[in-house]
Amino acid sequence: MRVIVFGASGVQGAAQVAALVRTGHHPVAVSRNPKEIKIGGKPVETFALDFSNTEGIREVLAGGEIVFLNLPSTSFQNSEPVIAAAKAIGEAAAESKNVRLLIFNTSMPVPDETKNIEAQDDRREMRRLLRATGLPVISIQPVVFLDNLLEGWARPALVDRDTVMYCHQETLDVSWICHDDIAKFMIAAMQRPDLAGRNFAVAGPETVRLPQLTEKLSHAWNRPLKYESQSVDDFCDKISQSMKARSSLDLDSVINQMRRAYTYYRESNEFSPDLTEVLKELPVNLTPIEEWAKAHPLPGRAQ
Repeated sequence: MRVIVFGASGVQGAAQVAALVRTGHHPVAVSRNPKEIKIGGKPVETFALDFSNTEGIREVLAGGEIVFLNLPSTSFQNSEPVIAAAKAIGEAAAESKNVRLLIFNTSMPVPDETKNIEAQDDRREMRRLLRATGLPVISIQPVVFLDNLLEGWARPALVDRDTVMYCHQETLDVSWICHDDIAKFMIAAMQRPDLAGRNFAVAGPETVRLPQLTEKLSHAWNRPLKYESQSVDDFCDKISQSMKARSSLDLDSVINQMRRAYTYYRESNEFSPDLTEVLKELPVNLTPIEEWAKAHPLPGRAQ
């Protein structure tokens, strides 16, 4: 099938493009400034598009059958343009003669009732707008990502101090999921248009706490590791320091939202959903933590 992947330059979108190629589909990788993509030596079709370009959205969707929608986080940028992009993509897809299903990757847990966390509320509003067009939509709602450990604020502690540091309670049960498995769920969902209108909380196959996660990573990487339950205050301080140069943002508002979100995350039961019924309807082979880690070697320390 010809699948239009919005947000293909991001890590989650890129994983979806690769998985589509591996499973014999034809992805169109859509991003603002696409680079040449080759998978298995074969080029992948790309399309340059700014989300504000409604004519471009209609053009790229004209030849699509399925849409994979990944949108930027609104945690660190204005919500309005991203919500407007979701609405424009949904309307154009609904008007298209070919598109028959849209799979929306929320990139975070989205509880049915608001927790007064703007990023989640924005995702819920995007989902509503997409479905208001009449287009069949399936929502894939993943928990926290294994891949985050090798990115952003978690990476320096892991690489430089042999420490798995995350803003989770030490006793929090988490079913970490990798980007490749989100792609698997989305590909499984596109085979099931009858599931349109459903929201699926998805996660990895193992539920662990920080000590268990650290033990599994240490074993896979053959490297002794420690763990640290990062406090919300420390996390927010580091985010604040990294964002000071971004003067276009209301830093106090952003930090207040992050404080609220990560206080909720540290105490939430959203991160270990029961997958029993999900896997009956979206049967995929999920990646254990150690298997993921062996495929993603821990970088060495900077010299």
